[in-house]
Amino acid sequence: MFAPVRVAEAWPGPGVRSRAGLRDYIRGTVGSYYHPAGTCRMGLDPDAVVDLQPRVRGITGLRVADASVIPVILNAPLHATVLAIAEKAADLITGRS
Repeated sequence: MFAPVRVAEAWPGPGVRSRAGLRDYIRGTVGSYYHPAGTCRMGLDPDAVVDLQPRVRGITGLRVADASVIPVILNAPLHATVLAIAEKAADLITGRS
């Protein structure tokens, strides 16, 4: 059934035939999949970059509303959290909150 579409092994490729070769391929190609967070930490302390409104301290008119304001990296996908941050920031900017 799949014979017409089968051409050749794509990864790691037909040249990799040993455990050592497979190990080398994996070490050379596998990387981390992560969502950076906390680079513009929100908080009340003097080290926080963003206040609770989420205004960048010391720069008038600039706000940050993404994963960088999360003070600690979550043990979960960030998508829903970032959407909540963006919604709250929109409410703050438009005066709805």
